[in-house]
Amino acid sequence: MDISNGCGLCYAKQDLVDLAGDVDAAPDDVVALLAGEVSDHWSPEQWQWLIRRFTPRLLALVRERKVDVDRALRVYGPFYAHLATWPDDERRAVEEALHAALIDALEHWPTYDLVKMLGGLGSVYDDLGPWLAQVDTASGPAARGGVIRLAFQWADDLICGENDFFGWWYPDDPASLVREWTLNARATVEQFSQEHPNCKNARDAVRAIDYLD
Repeated sequence: MDISNGCGLCYAKQDLVDLAGDVDAAPDDVVALLAGEVSDHWSPEQWQWLIRRFTPRLLALVRERKVDVDRALRVYGPFYAHLATWPDDERRAVEEALHAALIDALEHWPTYDLVKMLGGLGSVYDDLGPWLAQVDTASGPAARGGVIRLAFQWADDLICGENDFFGWWYPDDPASLVREWTLNARATVEQFSQEHPNCKNARDAVRAIDYLD
């Protein structure tokens, strides 16, 4: 694939050489620059060729939070590399990698960063539902703790009148999406609070969801 017409204002000549060359040899900052591009910088064919090559590097940077996570994940959306059109085996492999990254974020990341990831994932297919379903079915104490923190954060945001939840994904009514998930998380939050009566996050989440409802 010829990418020699890449913007000389955004990329040095060596950057274009790196993007067209050995994937493992490209510097992290060049991969990060690629992930942050606007959609019309590359043609659809160039986007898909580049992101199919650099997905392992890109997702590694996402998991290490060395890129703007939500902005980086939108490159899989329809205006960029359009993951939905990839060969089935490649698409499923990327979806599995994204799932693993999401569960790791649920278990270990601060809630603010987790929400950024969810916004990026929502932009992949313009649908947050499948990713929230993965959050709901995640097992283990660390994942359940992540659900509690997310439920409390979103309930508190909704109570405060927040409407702008996602930085680089623009659904018609994000507050309704967030509210639906948060209210549906009530049973999980209540059960966790009963099992861990000393957990302040769980107690606060129960109170916030009760107030929201």
